[in-house]
Amino acid sequence: MKQQEKGADHHSIVIVGAGVSGIATAIELRKRGIEDFIVLERATGPGGTWHNYRYPGLSCDIPSHLYCFTFEQKSDWTRTHAGQEEIREYLAGVVDKYDLARSIRYGVEVKGARWEDDRREWTLRLGDGSDIRASVFVSAIGMFNEIQWPDIPGLEDFAGRTIHSAQWPDYVDLRGKRVAVIGSAASAVQMVPEIAKQAGQLFVYQRTANWVFPKEDRMFSTGELTQFRQDPAVGLKVRKDLYDFFELFLPFDNAELMQMVADRAMANLQNVVDPGVRARMLPNVPVCSQRPLFSDDWYPTFNRPNVELVTETIERITPSGVQTRDGVERAIDVLVLATGYAANKFLSVIDVTGSRGLRLDEAWREGPQAYLGITTSGFPNLFMLYGPNTNNGSIIYMLEQQAAYIAGKIAYMREHDIAAMDVRREVMDRYNEELQRDLDAVEVWRTPATRYYRSASGRIVTQWPHNMGAYEARTKKPDLDAFELTRAA
Repeated sequence: MKQQEKGADHHSIVIVGAGVSGIATAIELRKRGIEDFIVLERATGPGGTWHNYRYPGLSCDIPSHLYCFTFEQKSDWTRTHAGQEEIREYLAGVVDKYDLARSIRYGVEVKGARWEDDRREWTLRLGDGSDIRASVFVSAIGMFNEIQWPDIPGLEDFAGRTIHSAQWPDYVDLRGKRVAVIGSAASAVQMVPEIAKQAGQLFVYQRTANWVFPKEDRMFSTGELTQFRQDPAVGLKVRKDLYDFFELFLPFDNAELMQMVADRAMANLQNVVDPGVRARMLPNVPVCSQRPLFSDDWYPTFNRPNVELVTETIERITPSGVQTRDGVERAIDVLVLATGYAANKFLSVIDVTGSRGLRLDEAWREGPQAYLGITTSGFPNLFMLYGPNTNNGSIIYMLEQQAAYIAGKIAYMREHDIAAMDVRREVMDRYNEELQRDLDAVEVWRTPATRYYRSASGRIVTQWPHNMGAYEARTKKPDLDAFELTRAA
C-alpha cells in the first residue's frame, strides 16, 4: 500500500470514531511515521462514550489509575473512580498533547462503507450524501452506538418528558418531580442514586436483579494527590497493583477470589434495610455471570422514603404514567429509559459491504466474529477496535494492544507494497472455535443470565475469556501467515 496523495475525497487511512480507540490508533500511526490518515467523528468533540454520555452519576467502574493510557499516565485523578467530566477532559488533553485535532473532522457521520474489488479501496458514504475513499478503513466505533429502546406498548403516548440515558440533556430539572426509571443495570445503578436526591417520588422498574459490588469510590486526599504529583512512581505502583489483581481475577477460575467477591456482593446487598425489598433485589444467578456492576449508593437508595422498587412486569406506558400487569398505574412527570445500547452489533450497526458484495450483517448472521476481534474474513483492509470478544478488564489497555496491532499491519502493508490484506477464512474460523471453547470453560458464563454478552444465536460475542496479558501476548504474536496478501500491480 503506497502513500496516497491527499485529495478532497481520498485518504490512505480513514479512522471512524474519535473515542479512546480512535485516539490510540492515531497516536500509534504517528509513532510509526504515518501521517496521511483522517479521523471522522459524528460528535462535536473527542472522547466517544465519555463525550456523548452525560447522565447524572456517570463514572468509570475501573479504578482511575488503570483507566488511562500506559503512554500517558495521569497522576492527579481527583477520585479513585473518575467521573465523566474528568475522563472527557483527560482524553481531550491527550488529543491536544499529541496534536491530533488537525486530523479529526467533527460532525461527520458515516452511514455505510463498501469495498471496491477493482480499485482495492473502501468507499465510505457520509451522512450528508458525499463519499470518502480510503485504502484502509479502521472502525473505532466500538460497542455503544445503536440505542436500545424498550419494546413497551404506549411508549410514544406518554405526555410527559421521556429521556434515554444515552441522550441525557445538558440540563433537566427533576426537583420534586415524579420520575420513573426503567432498567436496573449499568446506567441505572449510577444514575438512580443521583435522581433520588432530586425527585419527589422515584419508581425504579426492575426486570432482572443484578449483583452490584461495592465500588469503594472516594476523593483522593490532598496528601495523596501531592504524593502522586511529586513522585510518579507512587501512581505507577498503584496501577501495577490494580493490574496484577485484575490479571489474577479475570479468568474467574480462582476459587478463593471468587468467594471473596461473592461475599462482598452479598454484604453490599445487606445495605437494603427492608427484607422484602432486599429479597426482590437478590439475583438468582451466580455472582459474575452478568456484567459486573459497582456502586456504594445503589442499595442504600432503596431505603429512602421517596424511592419505590417495582418488580411487577410493565404492561404499557399510558399518557400519564406506567401501568404494570397487576393493573396498577403509577402517575409520573418524567420517564427515564436506562436501557443502554445494542452492545452486540459492533460495526454492523452501519451498512458495510465487503469483497464480492458480502454484507457484514449477513456474514455475522450467527453473531459477530473476527480474528483477534480486529479483522473479519471477506473484508480486506478493514480493522476494528473494541470488536467482537475483546471486552475484559480495563478496556483502555485492551484497546492499546489493538491499536498497536493495527498500526503494525498498516506499516507492513506500506513497507511491502501490499494493496490488500484479508484474514484467511480458515484462520478466523479456527480462532473462533478455540475462543468459544475457552468461553464455554468459564463456568459463570454458562448461565443464560449472560444476555448482555450474547448475540441472538446464543453465542457470547462481547467477552474475552482470559486476562489482559493473554490478549496482549496474542496480538504481539507474529501472524502474517494468517492473511491473504495482494501486492500492488
